[in-house]
Amino acid sequence: MAVDIWKASDDIHDGVRDLVGQNHPDLALVVDEIVVVFREKAGKSGGQVVLGNSRKVAAIANAIGNTDYKFVLEIAADQWENELTSKQREALLDHLLTACRCEEDPKSGELKCTVAKPDIMAFRENVERYGMWFPVEEAEEEGPSPVEEMFGADE
Repeated sequence: MAVDIWKASDDIHDGVRDLVGQNHPDLALVVDEIVVVFREKAGKSGGQVVLGNSRKVAAIANAIGNTDYKFVLEIAADQWENELTSKQREALLDHLLTACRCEEDPKSGELKCTVAKPDIMAFRENVERYGMWFPVEEAEEEGPSPVEEMFGADE
């Protein structure tokens, strides 16, 4: 049984650009190489509905489609249209973008793009009882982001 998949509208891609500008400076250089697609119906994993997922685009897919995408954000259309509020839709897009990572290889200067797994896996009932009790790893101070390097840091 084939699953219908289609490319999202320009307004959704504009929303992705806005989110990258607000929250994902490491993706600024590849924002136009992120494509959003809808699949007709949500899948399930471990009995849970999968609202969407982030993937790197395979070189063969770019060759076949004559494109140069780095990432594809796939969203379950039935959930997007019927179950999610506009705030939840934005949060889902931000969640999917958070998985997408790009950093410059210091040796080669090439941009290396990866998809990260979530930092936290939790059960809602446990979080309801104890809150976000998980230990947080201290982040090291990093240098300027790609956006700051290009345009300067906000003072």
